Amino acid sequence: MAGALDTLFKDVAKQVVADLGSSLDTTITYTRKVQGTYNASTGVLATTDTSYSSIKVPIEFIRSEEDGGRETREAKIYITPDLIGGNQPTFQDEVILSYAGSNQTAQIVDISTKKGGQVYLFILLVRF
Repeated sequence: MAGALDTLFKDVAKQVVADLGSSLDTTITYTRKVQGTYNASTGVLATTDTSYSSIKVPIEFIRSEEDGGRETREAKIYITPDLIGGNQPTFQDEVILSYAGSNQTAQIVDISTKKGGQVYLFILLVRF
């Protein structure tokens, strides 16, 4: 029974994200950053990046405030695992929001994972 509920929740989450995301003129590019090798001679830690582009997902802009003469914005992004290669988001990953004719690079500041026996939805709080 639990497996059937997980499958139902996963299918519903995928459908809701697809439906709500397709109705917006906003897309994201999600870049998965995986730590690679450390080059001792140069002192550089190389990462392996995998990008998932033009993803249409629901985005909830929740806050915009002044911070020392600059504007700081926060948004929630609702995304299903299949849209980012089945990966679990990390704080090192990068999200670029494309809306109103411009691109904004956002920092992931909180990750909420919704799951039962399997993960079906991530809610990312991003700041940009």
